[in-house]
Amino acid sequence: MITSDKLASLYPRAPKDRLDSFAKDGPAVLKQAGILDTPNRLQFFLAQLGHESSGLTVVEENLNYSARRLMEVFPRRFPTAEAAATCAGNPQAFGCQVYGGRLGNAKPPSLDGYLFRGRGYIQLTGRANYTIVGEKAGIKDLPAHPERAATPANALALAAAFWTLKDINETADADDFLDCTRRVNGGLIGMAERRAWLDKVRRVLADPPATQPDAATVLAVQKRLVKLGYTEVGAPDGDVGRHTTSAIARFRRQNGLPEGLIDQALLTALGLS
Repeated sequence: MITSDKLASLYPRAPKDRLDSFAKDGPAVLKQAGILDTPNRLQFFLAQLGHESSGLTVVEENLNYSARRLMEVFPRRFPTAEAAATCAGNPQAFGCQVYGGRLGNAKPPSLDGYLFRGRGYIQLTGRANYTIVGEKAGIKDLPAHPERAATPANALALAAAFWTLKDINETADADDFLDCTRRVNGGLIGMAERRAWLDKVRRVLADPPATQPDAATVLAVQKRLVKLGYTEVGAPDGDVGRHTTSAIARFRRQNGLPEGLIDQALLTALGLS
C-alpha cells in the first residue's frame, strides 16, 4: 500500500503539496485504474512516474534551449546554428515548430504546439492527448485550460488514465518493463534510469522495507563497478543513489543476475564476498 512515508522516501525532492495529494487521492485513483491489483502494476507505474517527472519535481516540459543544446538534442531539426537561432531561448517558437501540425495540434501560426506541451507526471503532449486522456480522467474542458494538467490531483489522474488507455497493466502482468517503457515513452529513452527507478520502488515498497548495506560495503561495490567500467556511478561515496542503482542494474543484467540491489549474488559476482 502507498503511504505518505513511502512516497516521501520514494520521491524525497517532491513538493509537499504533490506528495499530500498523491497520498490522499492515490488509493482511489489507482484502484479504479486497476494499478493496485498486483505489485508489478504498482511498481511499474511508480517507476515510470519517477523517471518521467524526475521524482514528481517536473510537471511541465522545459522548452527553453540554447542554440548549442538544440543542435545537440535535435540535430535533424536544427543541423546548424542558423537553423537553431529562431528557437533558441524562445520556448513558444520551439514548441510551435516541434509540436505544431502533429499530435492533434494545428500548424503554426497556431500556438497549439506550445500550449499543449508536455505536462503532468507522464508528460501528456498534444491537443489530441489532452482531449482523449482528459475525458478518460474525467477532467472537463482540459483542452480549453491545458495548464490544469500540471496540478497535483490532475497530474495523477491523467497519468492513471493514460496508463489505462495504453493497456499498460497487461505489460506489467507479463513483467515486460521494456514494452511498458515503449508505451509510456514511445521508445526506450532512459532505460537505465527507468530500471534504477524500478529497483528503488521495489526496495521502498518491500515489506519489511529493504535496508541499505553499511557504507563500507557500498563503497567497495562502487569502487569495483567503476574499475569494471561502470562509470555512471560517479565518485564513490558510500551511498546508494540513483547513479549507483543504475550501474548495479546494468551489471546485474549483463552478468545474468536477477533484479535486485546489493545482495550476496552481486557481491560474489564482483569478487567481494
